[in-house]
Amino acid sequence: MTASRPAAGPQSISPENERARLDDVAQWFDSRRGLNYEISRRALKQILSRAHGSRALELGCAGGAMSEDLAGSFPHLDIVEGAARYVAQVRALLGARNGHRGRLRVHHCLFEEFQPSAPYDLIVMAYVLEHVSEPRTLMARAKHWLAQAGEIHIIVPNAESLHRRVGRHMDLLPHLDQLNETDLAIGHRRVYTWGRLADDIAAAGLQLALMEGILLKPLPSALMEAWPRELRDAFFDLAPLAPKLCSEIYAVCHHPNHGHSPHSAHGLR
Repeated sequence: MTASRPAAGPQSISPENERARLDDVAQWFDSRRGLNYEISRRALKQILSRAHGSRALELGCAGGAMSEDLAGSFPHLDIVEGAARYVAQVRALLGARNGHRGRLRVHHCLFEEFQPSAPYDLIVMAYVLEHVSEPRTLMARAKHWLAQAGEIHIIVPNAESLHRRVGRHMDLLPHLDQLNETDLAIGHRRVYTWGRLADDIAAAGLQLALMEGILLKPLPSALMEAWPRELRDAFFDLAPLAPKLCSEIYAVCHHPNHGHSPHSAHGLR
């Protein structure tokens, strides 16, 4: 994504300010376009390959890049989104399913305000933790929303990705976890390293099952979007060769009392 708006200035943490931040980004950022959409689709494929059960929760849907497939894969899906524009877009996108025997609900509220009615087998936090003011608190709350064998699937931007390392080498970034223009424009409060994400997961009382990379990204999105699709696909396919250099970190975690997990912690790499 290429930033097309200046970053907003610092704001105090309040529900009103949080809604304003989300609504501002929603006026211009479209998650269903460009390289971000391709990344979301690849991430969704990884999520659905491991997901199980009948009840799912998507925290933050943006324009619905994952929502339609999640709705088609789970008999019950709750979506929580704080930006009014995104809520309207996703309700229109999923209109045929919305409200059908309560199987799909799109909640217009902040994550901090949401109260589920029943536990979930799957909770998706895609591009969420880098935006919220208290990621550990959110994960700790979500832990209590899980069914006994449920899992939380997380996607965050990787501060140590290859394209950020290139930027650091060229002195475009003073350090790898520096928020760049695009980060600030889209409302990021942080970018993650593998270690920082693992620490936040542990601090929230969750057990980490696996971590993977999604896209081996050597250049900024705008440059890669000019490549042939086949070339971009190759860098997605090569992600397992260097997961810690990928642009996104994908993590799966669950409650420590989860019991037997279908995924081995030895899958971390």
